[in-house]
Amino acid sequence: MNENPHQTEAASPSRPFLIADWRVEPDTGRLTRDDQSIKLEPKVMELLVYLAQRPGRVLSREELEGAIWAGTVVGYDALTNAIIKLRKALGDGSRKPRFIETVPKKGYRLIAPVVGPDDASSSSVPEPAIWRWHFSRAVIWASVVLAGVAIGWLAFDYFGSRMARIPSIAVLSFANLGDDPKLAYFSDGVREDIITDLSKLSGLRVMAHNPASSSLDKPPTHKGAADTLGTRYVLEGSVRRSGDDIRITAKLIDTRTGSHLWAEGYNRRMRDLFVVQDDITRNIVAALTLTLTEEEKEYVARRDTRSVEAYDLFLQGQARYARNLREENLAARDYFSRALARDGNFTRAHGALALTHTDDLRNGWSHDPSASADAALRHAERAVALDARSAQAHWILGYVHLFVRKDLSAALKMGERAVTLDPNSANAHGFLGMSSVYLGDTRTAIRHAERALLLDPENPARYRTVLGLAHYFAGRYDQALAALEQTLEQDPERLLPQLYLAATLSQMGRQDDARWLADIVRTKHPDYKLQVWVDSQPFANLPQRRKIVDDLRRAGLS
Repeated sequence: MNENPHQTEAASPSRPFLIADWRVEPDTGRLTRDDQSIKLEPKVMELLVYLAQRPGRVLSREELEGAIWAGTVVGYDALTNAIIKLRKALGDGSRKPRFIETVPKKGYRLIAPVVGPDDASSSSVPEPAIWRWHFSRAVIWASVVLAGVAIGWLAFDYFGSRMARIPSIAVLSFANLGDDPKLAYFSDGVREDIITDLSKLSGLRVMAHNPASSSLDKPPTHKGAADTLGTRYVLEGSVRRSGDDIRITAKLIDTRTGSHLWAEGYNRRMRDLFVVQDDITRNIVAALTLTLTEEEKEYVARRDTRSVEAYDLFLQGQARYARNLREENLAARDYFSRALARDGNFTRAHGALALTHTDDLRNGWSHDPSASADAALRHAERAVALDARSAQAHWILGYVHLFVRKDLSAALKMGERAVTLDPNSANAHGFLGMSSVYLGDTRTAIRHAERALLLDPENPARYRTVLGLAHYFAGRYDQALAALEQTLEQDPERLLPQLYLAATLSQMGRQDDARWLADIVRTKHPDYKLQVWVDSQPFANLPQRRKIVDDLRRAGLS
């Protein structure tokens, strides 16, 4: 029996149909709406069609896997990853879904209105359905406005009345216009270094933002991105790399007037990359009429390395490290080591190497824990010695103190120093929040995790994990649930949010859901042992330690 009276089994496996205001074309594998067109992977499109043929019905994991991957052996994550890709394409979310609802321990259900092929050619939804859809969108946009107000209030609380008078800028993603999508690491790295340079300026507030990662129906406009983050100016650009040739464009936009304060295109060789980055920073400073101290002028002009080869290897290592997998961690370490072979004084490469060794220990990946601990501390201390003003070097050394040496006092000191050196650093705030959680100071942890999310909303998983754990220990289980569910929607492979969510569900009395999640942990992480894991965590607060162990045991983990 159909569980939603407004749905009909209308979708065709080949002919176009509508889901809400998205036009689905199974033959071409495309979703279209207004001026948007998204190409889906074949299996992802098959899954969407299967759901649309059974709207309103809860479909089990077993049924979906059998229908979409019939006759093939697939991993447990195949369906999960396909659902995530569908939600991303549709602009949907798991916490407040508008298209695909997760029904714990039962499966998934398509909840958006479906219109069959006979009506899809008109590209319109019947009046009652479209009325309901536009009403829901109005509610969503109202929520977005309220969220913007809340973020604005956080920004004011964070930066205070003095900072409110300081110019603020959102740095959007730089498009990779090259023929090779594998070079996206390079455009991302160029943009991140511009953010790093601008963050060194005390007279400028800097935030990262990626419009394409927005959960809204469309990527926001420049003004939308600026309003969301509480900034006035937006920097956008693109990078094209072909062999040794690079083309970098950058535009600085005043969102109040829509005018371009500055724009430039650079056609250079790779050896001139640092010159281009320096020129972009200088032009932004001039366009915003910022006054730099002599110390700031000297520090902005300073480079961690002058070796373009070392820098390129470092960027490739960063892209691999961000994937948070054992094999990728090893690959990243190789890139960072090769970068140091070209420039032994490359500060960030030393810091990044320290992170890979620390994560080996933290995740139980190391074959020689003693050697990993020594290498982590050696490279982190070397990074700080090379650049005593680097916020990144300080929070990385704090990370080593926290997870390798279990020295919470030293970790907290490094985190505080990092935030002082660079108040714009999301990582510094995120690390200080993490340290505060383990010390039992949940109020401080929540404050810094929220600031990290404000500064860098495009990489929320790591900060929401800290935020969720802090809310859990503070007894705010609804807030913990929301933060951790959003974390897993973005990165379903991460062990820590899975554990924290299981503990939260246990506290909320949702034992069936907690045990269901525990089953997932055992499936994805067969080597997981509760006592080994908790012994690796630097809890200074013993009641906290007992609480999470008890909750995980109630969830069925041992």
